[in-house]
Amino acid sequence: MLINSKHNLREQISYAGGLTKPMIADIRNTDVSKVQHYFAQNNINADFQDNKFLAWATAKVFDIIKALYQNFNLKPGLPNNILVKDTNALCIPNLESTYGFCNLVPCKIHKGSDEVTPAKSIIFNKNFPWHKIDEISDFDFHDAKNTTTDFFLESIIHEFGHIFHENNLLKKFSIKEVLKKLLAMTDPANIQTYQQRYGQLVADNLCRYATKEPLDLIACDMSKRVIANLDRENLTPVNNPFINSPYENLFALKRLFRNTDEIDLLIKQIYDGKTEILNAN
Repeated sequence: MLINSKHNLREQISYAGGLTKPMIADIRNTDVSKVQHYFAQNNINADFQDNKFLAWATAKVFDIIKALYQNFNLKPGLPNNILVKDTNALCIPNLESTYGFCNLVPCKIHKGSDEVTPAKSIIFNKNFPWHKIDEISDFDFHDAKNTTTDFFLESIIHEFGHIFHENNLLKKFSIKEVLKKLLAMTDPANIQTYQQRYGQLVADNLCRYATKEPLDLIACDMSKRVIANLDRENLTPVNNPFINSPYENLFALKRLFRNTDEIDLLIKQIYDGKTEILNAN
C-alpha cells in the first residue's frame, strides 16, 4: 500500500488514529521473538526485524482474523509469510513511501539475488516511520482522502485483504487460472480501463487509493468493513464484517430481493475474478 503522506505530514494534527496509552505500553513491552514464535506455531513464517510495532500490530490483526474464524465461521485465508524488508534492497520501483505490499505469486524481488519470495507473502517497509503511524493514519484519511478510515491498523488489514482476495480466487479456480486473473488485474491497460470506467465511483464510495488498481479496491473495502465492526479499544470484532456484503455467500441470491449499490456489484465482480469487465472494448 503506497501512501505519499510520509513526506507531507503536518507537524500539528489534532485527530486521533486510535492508538491508546495502554496499546503504546504493550508495544514497548513486546517481545518480537515471542511474536515470531507465535506465528510459527500457526504455520506462518514471520521476521519483523526487531520492529516492535509491526510485531504487535500484526499479531493483533491475526487475532482479529482468528476471532472471525471462531465467532462467525469465516475463513478468509492467511499469509504464508509476514516479513519486514529494506525496500532499497528490492527491485520493485517506487517503494520509498510504501507501508508495504503483498506478494501474491512466487517471484524474485531482491536485487542481485535468485531468492524466490513465496506467494501469499506480506512485506512491510522497514524504513517507514512506523513510530508516526497514528498521525500518518489521520493525515491519510482526513487530509489526503487516501484511506477508508483513520484507524492505525488500516494499512496492515489492507495487506491481509489481498490475501483474502487471492484465497477466494484459489477456492474457485486452478492455480494457473488464478495467475491469469492476477496478471489481468495488474495489467497497465486494464488498470487504465478500471480507472476511467470506475474511478469516480470508487473514489466517491471508498477512497482515492482504491482507484489505483482493482486489487486495491478489494483490500481497501475489506479493511473498511473489518475496522467498522471492531471494538477499537479491545481490538476484537463485535459483528460479522461481511454480512450483507459482496463477500457473503448469499450475495447473489439476496440481490434478487433488494436493490444493490453499483459499488457492491463492482466489488463482487473483482472479488470473484471477473476480469472481462476490465477489457477496453
